[in-house]
Amino acid sequence: MYYKGIMVCDDESCKHTTRSPNFRLLGERERGTVCPNYPNCNGTLLRKYTEADLYKQLSYFCHILDTQYSLEKMDVGMKIQVEKAMAKIRPAVESAAAITRSIRDRCAYGWLQLTDIAI
Repeated sequence: MYYKGIMVCDDESCKHTTRSPNFRLLGERERGTVCPNYPNCNGTLLRKYTEADLYKQLSYFCHILDTQYSLEKMDVGMKIQVEKAMAKIRPAVESAAAITRSIRDRCAYGWLQLTDIAI
């Protein structure tokens, strides 16, 4: 979804959807944010699936693929049964978790710049 680059007009009456931004300049607006239905609509194009959404999805995948964390949260009686059942698939799940973690950790959205916070 993120890499499709779908943009939606924020005007409730328009809701125009496009993949190609309009590079018309109007006033103080940024290039590529003017709705293609401009004379009929004063809306702004916004990403349908933002960088924040992508980061949240990667974080969610990291959470659900973390087998060690899920095993720590289980009762002792149930933990042994689940460990036996998970033994076959654990290498594949750990591999998927490692790949997801590496992609998420490379994402600049998760980094905090202290210079932006300082007054």
